[in-house]
Amino acid sequence: MDHITHPILRTSLRLIFKLPSSLPLPAPMLRQAMEISAQFFKTRPEVQIEKCLIGGVPAERISTETAHKKIIIHLHGGAFFAGSAKTHRALASEISARTDFTVYTLNYRLAPEHPYPAALNDAMAAYKALIGQGVNAKDIIIGSDSGGCAHALSLAISLRDQQLPLPAGLFMISPFLDLSLSNPSVNSNKQRDPMVTAYALRRGADGYRGNLSAKDSRVSPLFANLKGLPPTLVQMGKDEILLDDALIFERLAKQAGMKINNQIYDGMWHNFQMFSAMSKTAKRALDEIADFIALLGQSDGIVHH
Repeated sequence: MDHITHPILRTSLRLIFKLPSSLPLPAPMLRQAMEISAQFFKTRPEVQIEKCLIGGVPAERISTETAHKKIIIHLHGGAFFAGSAKTHRALASEISARTDFTVYTLNYRLAPEHPYPAALNDAMAAYKALIGQGVNAKDIIIGSDSGGCAHALSLAISLRDQQLPLPAGLFMISPFLDLSLSNPSVNSNKQRDPMVTAYALRRGADGYRGNLSAKDSRVSPLFANLKGLPPTLVQMGKDEILLDDALIFERLAKQAGMKINNQIYDGMWHNFQMFSAMSKTAKRALDEIADFIALLGQSDGIVHH
């Protein structure tokens, strides 16, 4: 079925996402468009959704009736300037339904109104709040997609540097980790990528980094010291302009001794997992995330194929 639905999806994405993001539209307008488009993604019926505050940060808590004590803090994408718990509610519901983990999707502060380190501080506040409530760090996983992956990786680095308890692991969907956008795939996949433009990513990144260089490891964690970080799963579509962020991260992570599983999906696009209702490949990717989460308690924390 994917051979029928994928071309239709790709054409739709070019019209709904890629075209508007290539125009100099005001950030509030692009945010609103993303919120409106989110209504087409349906949440799983077996989850409960509650608004909450966690460490003073607004969030949505998504859980199943059989949810255990394990938790995912999800840092949503949106190129640092857009996205919310609402836009990622369906994705969070898919992950919660597959794992029985409670997912907290944070409404962290967005750029350019709130540049670095606002989003990182929000993520840290939420994490510390959970630990303060008695949650064991080994029962926490940091999930993320797109620009949220930079926040997730920066959070893990900050926890390590502050010698605070590290989460059990991280998963990253379509990570945007190098705000300089200087890797070859930004150009080589420019036509192939049906969803994302360098213009939109650069605009969001510039708003987030403020006065910092795009290659500063505080905002581009691809350039950071990766030693001692938790096991990590990365999923990326082969057609993404950000493909090299994942490939370079895999190489550097392995050099640093990290346990990393990098899954590249042929013919797939940015955040394709959000389209699981229409794509068997997206369903399979979400199942892989659930498998990774289930195996984190085992000795090596990596799904092998």
